[in-house]
Amino acid sequence: MIARPTLVLDTDKVRSNIRKICTKVSSLGLEFRPHFKTHQSRAIGDMFRDQGINGITVSSLKMANYFAEVGWNNITVAIPFNILEYDLINELASKVELRLLTVDANTIQQLDSKLNHTVKVYIELDPGYGRSGIPINDHDYIAQLIPVIDTLEYISLHGFYTHPGHTYKCRSASEIRNLTAPILENLLKLKQAFDLPVCYGDTPSCSVLQTFGSVNEISAGNLVFYDWTQVQIGSCEPNQIGVAMFCPVLAKYAERNELLIHGGAVHFSKDSFTPSGAKPYFGIIAEKNGDTWGEPVEDVIMSSISQEHGIISCTEDFFEKINVGDVIPILPIHSCLNADLMGEYQSSEGEILDHMNGKAFRV
Repeated sequence: MIARPTLVLDTDKVRSNIRKICTKVSSLGLEFRPHFKTHQSRAIGDMFRDQGINGITVSSLKMANYFAEVGWNNITVAIPFNILEYDLINELASKVELRLLTVDANTIQQLDSKLNHTVKVYIELDPGYGRSGIPINDHDYIAQLIPVIDTLEYISLHGFYTHPGHTYKCRSASEIRNLTAPILENLLKLKQAFDLPVCYGDTPSCSVLQTFGSVNEISAGNLVFYDWTQVQIGSCEPNQIGVAMFCPVLAKYAERNELLIHGGAVHFSKDSFTPSGAKPYFGIIAEKNGDTWGEPVEDVIMSSISQEHGIISCTEDFFEKINVGDVIPILPIHSCLNADLMGEYQSSEGEILDHMNGKAFRV
């Protein structure tokens, strides 16, 4: 019995999401290097392994080490490396094929001087997202950086890596296609100029696009679970969301048609979704369907959040049928952060699945 905030994983939906993207990427003749930062779980990693996946992507050296311990031996760390962690880079490089991201000559030279095991690097490209990487059109800078990498003793150049994260601002499949078309054109020009493999990854693009031009590798991650933001973007349908927070109802407030739940920022994060011209909300309520959940409930949202509390704004019908002590499923706005905070999953079959953080909320 669920008695406290619990992140429930619908095993069938998750396996279906994994099969779908693996089949798609394979049919296009590309390599899939799924990003494991979303689930951070050995058990869920094994679901990808069952589909023939050999190389993975993570967001930290700590996460790389976690997955290396269970046999993943080809790992990309998709953030510009931290020179202060050279000891851990060396340790990991001694047991796996480690791929890192670089953005400048000086730092990569410093790292090479501290290594005694081989490492591969991608040159990270900024496709207009504005987070990190060399501007995708700056061929002159790239042409200066490549010869520097070629002179290094322990580090070799594998290719280019890019994450078009600004697709998260899109609100339809057509917007995703329009935004990514010039990015793929720029990647083709880059491939023609430098003839190096290209790794490309974001869930909206990888869910919607049917061709990827000159791209060789795909590294999206959120599509293992999806979430309510991905529904609004146009990446998936609500019935593809593979996780939901099950939260107990603590109190009812008839004067305002609101429920108080145990479930707050320490469980969900404070990520929100803001519809055009409306206030932000922090989750969408779904119909409970046995040990899993059904369709979203229209006009019932998690309207407010604090550390441990959540407020559910209800329609009159939904308010009337819910009692104190009921447990309601809430579809997350951002499943990556939701999973990171919770530290484990309860499957729809009642099994507890591991998580890198291993910090479930228990009494």
